[in-house]
Amino acid sequence: MSYYNPYWAKAIQNQQKAQSKSQAKTQQQQPARQQVRDGFDDEWLDKDVEVEQVKGMIRGKVVGVSKYWLKIAVDGQTIYVNKAFILSIKPLEMKDGQGGPNAGEQSFKAR
Repeated sequence: MSYYNPYWAKAIQNQQKAQSKSQAKTQQQQPARQQVRDGFDDEWLDKDVEVEQVKGMIRGKVVGVSKYWLKIAVDGQTIYVNKAFILSIKPLEMKDGQGGPNAGEQSFKAR
């Protein structure tokens, strides 16, 4: 014996509507956009800078950059600095007649 139950008929209709909406939604989804972070790494590359860190100061030339690191040439040595520990980066301007950014100064001094 079967009888008509309006509750179940309505529930089945709602379920069918939800399924058709979800199928249409997946077909119309736009491709996910990648969030691009804009950094200033290109501005520092091949420039003389003064990098203020949590534990000191470094003066040198930025010779390489990556997502988390700066590669700095200081007095013939290469130093890799994690960007998480950098407080500020200042460009060094060389005046005519001066040696380099490291002339007459200690290149790495701890506070």
